[in-house]
Amino acid sequence: MNGSESIRLRAIASCQPDLVVSSEEIAPAAGLDADFIKNKIGVESRAFLRSDETVTDLASVACEKIFSLWPECKRDEIEAMVLVTQNPDYRLPHTAALVQNRLGLSTSCATFDINLGCSGWVYGLSVIKGFMMAEGMRNGLLVTCDPYSKIVRRDDRSTAALFGDAATATWMSAERGATIGRLDQGTDGSGADKLIVRNGGSVNPSGGWWSDMNVETQGRRADLEMDGGAIFNFMINRVPQSIKNCLDRNGLSFDDIDYFIFHQASRFLLDTLRKRLKLSEEKCPVYLKDVGNTVSSTIPMTLQRLMDSDSLEGKTVLISGFGVGLSWGANILFFGGGKND
Repeated sequence: MNGSESIRLRAIASCQPDLVVSSEEIAPAAGLDADFIKNKIGVESRAFLRSDETVTDLASVACEKIFSLWPECKRDEIEAMVLVTQNPDYRLPHTAALVQNRLGLSTSCATFDINLGCSGWVYGLSVIKGFMMAEGMRNGLLVTCDPYSKIVRRDDRSTAALFGDAATATWMSAERGATIGRLDQGTDGSGADKLIVRNGGSVNPSGGWWSDMNVETQGRRADLEMDGGAIFNFMINRVPQSIKNCLDRNGLSFDDIDYFIFHQASRFLLDTLRKRLKLSEEKCPVYLKDVGNTVSSTIPMTLQRLMDSDSLEGKTVLISGFGVGLSWGANILFFGGGKND
């Protein structure tokens, strides 16, 4: 392959842990009503990793599904693997290396992590596509796995009922598949503290030379903090413009798009965003009921459902991810017969 040959989205597989937790189980500790969780947030159940289960465990299952469901995807032909996560198994080494070893991929396979949340898969598509094209590669995997159950407190009203754990693997190939358009992207670091885990990094380290040697202060908690109102306002005010910018960058209009796949943040936010953009429910699939907000996995999981039902053949899809950072990104996928196919 030469540097000008495009890399396409060939297939998506996903998985969830086997521990399923209902909204009725979540509600008491979080101080929420189960009906509110189901109707307003849109989540009836979600799956969590158990305390002894890891990102490597779940991400590897998603990748194995790719090899099982698409035998033409050979593990010894995977030349690059990019893992999107903000909850790695260790501070170092990078978790993608652990997944590479678990899967038995070639030691010539390039691996690295991307530290992004809800916009991660959208960015990851462009990153792995560009990397593979630059290096003349033919097959790669884009993996997402961000188990927020590891950082969310049961009694946190703003986050306890929202998130679920999942992993996805996207096969990127030079052979055929959906073509990827031009990315619209953005960052506003002034909102970094609106969705944050304060401890465990260099600002508030849990160890190291300068750590407090008092045993009572060791093991600072690394819990998620979210200003729900600020995040909601960011999404509603920033995302519509990003979507319009993405359409302009790709020479498209709203009428050219068959589906708008937004990051599945919550039912209320998705309904508000859809109404703000004057879009029909049919064009904006919602996949929250039995998974919750799975962070960087929400968009590929929603796409997978449509792909599995053959709903995307010949369709043009806009994808939009937004959240922690604050970060946002939108792009176009052309599933055969699309304008740029």
